[in-house]
Amino acid sequence: MALLELFRTAFSNLLVNKLRSVLTLMGIIIGVGSVIVMVSIIEGAQESVRREFETVGSNLIFVVYAPERRATGERRGTFEGLTMEDADAIRERCPLVAFTNPNLSSPMRVRRGSEERSVVVNGVSEHFNDVMNVEVATGRSILPDDVKERARVCLIGPKVKENFFPHESPLGKELIARGVQLTVVGMLAKRGTGMGGDDRDNTLIVPLTVMHHRLLGTRLLSSIDVKAVRPELVEAAADQIWKTMVNRHEDARQGLYVDSQSRILEAIGKIMAIFRVVLGFIGFLSLLVGGIGIMNIMLVTVTERTREIGIRKAVGARQWQILFQFLLEAVTLSGLGGVIGIGFGWSLAKLVGLVMKEQLPTHVPLWVMAMSFSFACVVGVFFGIYPAYRAAQLDTVECLRYE
Repeated sequence: MALLELFRTAFSNLLVNKLRSVLTLMGIIIGVGSVIVMVSIIEGAQESVRREFETVGSNLIFVVYAPERRATGERRGTFEGLTMEDADAIRERCPLVAFTNPNLSSPMRVRRGSEERSVVVNGVSEHFNDVMNVEVATGRSILPDDVKERARVCLIGPKVKENFFPHESPLGKELIARGVQLTVVGMLAKRGTGMGGDDRDNTLIVPLTVMHHRLLGTRLLSSIDVKAVRPELVEAAADQIWKTMVNRHEDARQGLYVDSQSRILEAIGKIMAIFRVVLGFIGFLSLLVGGIGIMNIMLVTVTERTREIGIRKAVGARQWQILFQFLLEAVTLSGLGGVIGIGFGWSLAKLVGLVMKEQLPTHVPLWVMAMSFSFACVVGVFFGIYPAYRAAQLDTVECLRYE
């Protein structure tokens, strides 16, 4: 029997019991779809992180102090945190460093008239744009004189503009944070959600000296962002920074982190790989459940078509032909479920990405669709081999006598 004819016969037999075939297909469809959706979420998150890092360049280094705490909440050691002196030391003692951007970040209530909102306020140096590549859409950036003179100026994100100045230009207008009147001199371009899920458009940027002396009254920093002179010298620059910081603060060694962008991206990639495997495994379990459904339906089919098997054997069909016919039906069932599952999973992944573009971006790689379809076919072979073998081993006489 020609292969095309075998496929035609397989489809005809599946259409005899449409409802039963559809219910069996559902297990494969859901399994393939769930694999595609879950992997696409992980791939989308990793792609989003990669794009975010690319926007600031590949030669960025982060210096952060995050001390471990005892159960009582007491800090270990006497080092309180990063200061401007540390940023100056990095700039002076590390020849592989091009720019430093010491910064301090804190959520605050910002007010304009009767309107009041919670906004993340960032105090930055005059080099923050050189380091972070933040685009100013309108107006100007923070200037060296702003930092030096503690000028009460600010840049605002698009969401702050939407909340406080929905129908007017914000430039030259005033905002009040902790009793300090700040003049808007620029608006940032839209940046969306950050790696930690924070809204980077709901931000207000002020000179670091304003943050230290007018808003918070502290000399500490949240972090020091550093840009190496060239991308290929990032690791060497990070080593220089580490040695400089340890020489200045030996007791801060346990809580001090000097990480390059590439190291962070690599660590995130490893975490994403673990999630990809775990979520993919959950999806494949769904496929196995669908495979069990295929085995069940094929065993029922063999019982229902016992007399047909006997007739085919009586007219000369061999065991391997009977086995191949029923195995092909199982593979056809699983393959059809795989194709529909790919369409279902792709559509659902795109819908999730469309509805939750900022919070949950998705990316459907071709390899996951090919892998899911291949695995669906393998499931069909694995769970179809026993029913097919059972059909091939039936005795011709007993089959003809079967009612």
